[in-house]
Amino acid sequence: MSVVYARCMDDSRIVALRHDIDEINQRLLQLIAERQDLSLAIAAVKAQQGMALYSHEREAHLLERFRHDATAYDLDPDYVEELMNVVLRHSRAAQRKSVSGDDATPDP
Repeated sequence: MSVVYARCMDDSRIVALRHDIDEINQRLLQLIAERQDLSLAIAAVKAQQGMALYSHEREAHLLERFRHDATAYDLDPDYVEELMNVVLRHSRAAQRKSVSGDDATPDP
């Protein structure tokens, strides 16, 4: 096999792998959008029932579960917790905005 041919095979493999990553990225965005829709539906129900939007216990349980599940997927639990903290922070901001019309700026 020539060096040029081997390089072309490597390049086409990279293109294929990047295509797979692009598809996963789109699925991730779709899942984040679906998650946000559900989160907003929960906020509406909580608002109708006069319940607080934020539950420290629920969030602590979620973060604990994310860390546990991360190890099952051979992921760094700190990385997963950091990522999911961003998702949760933005979810809380979207919930506040949907219920009260407040600024949707996420908590620090």
